[in-house]
Amino acid sequence: MGTHAALAQAAGRADLHVHSSWSDGAQEPETIVRAAAGRVDVVAITDHDEIQGALRARAFARAHPELRVEVVVGAEISTLNGHLLGLYLEAPVEPGRPAAETIARVHGQGGLAVAAHPFHPYRGGARGHRTLASLLPDLPVDAIEVVNNAGVWSWLYNAWAATRNVEWLFPVTAGSDAHDVWYLGSAVTRFPGRDAQALRRALLAGRTRAQVDWRWSADKLPRHLHLQLKSLVRFLALGHRRRRLAWPEPAVPSLTRRVT
Repeated sequence: MGTHAALAQAAGRADLHVHSSWSDGAQEPETIVRAAAGRVDVVAITDHDEIQGALRARAFARAHPELRVEVVVGAEISTLNGHLLGLYLEAPVEPGRPAAETIARVHGQGGLAVAAHPFHPYRGGARGHRTLASLLPDLPVDAIEVVNNAGVWSWLYNAWAATRNVEWLFPVTAGSDAHDVWYLGSAVTRFPGRDAQALRRALLAGRTRAQVDWRWSADKLPRHLHLQLKSLVRFLALGHRRRRLAWPEPAVPSLTRRVT
């Protein structure tokens, strides 16, 4: 059996870009884990500059093995150059630092660093700084997100990322970028195995594939636009709250940090 055929048969499913109510997502971490059951084997909770939701999700998944879902603790970290996904984290990573320094901090705690939607129009970088995409050839990222299902036009930015990665040859990931469980599992990273450690090994070995499990159609647009508007309101509220709290400060597991 060829390598690609074996990978296709043995591949687990992981959604590596999901937001909870601890940043600008709609649902509690426990709800996300329940929704993931039957859709994916592994889900990464990647709230903006925050890991408390991910820790709660992991604890819930471990307490409910019947769901057959494993959780990767992650964060979508706001660097000066754009958004970076930190996976397999043990502690928060301070936002607002250069991408290279942020990657070093992720690696310093044994995590993996993934360039998130590097060609999306909103990349999360600070004005006056080079974009993450322009720096990628010189950054020690562990993978690049070539499939992100954040919106109708995502296929265009995904194609751009995949095309550039023909030159870079980074391992690839896919994530729904879900801010509501409706989207969860709409983009998946395929890998040999079924658990979080098998996924980690596959990423390090470059044995992952990115796949879209979603078809945009006219009947989905009204609900999508409604959910996106609600997500935007939560995102703006999150930014206001963190500015008021003089973010970045060390992440504190307080209910006052949550967006409801």
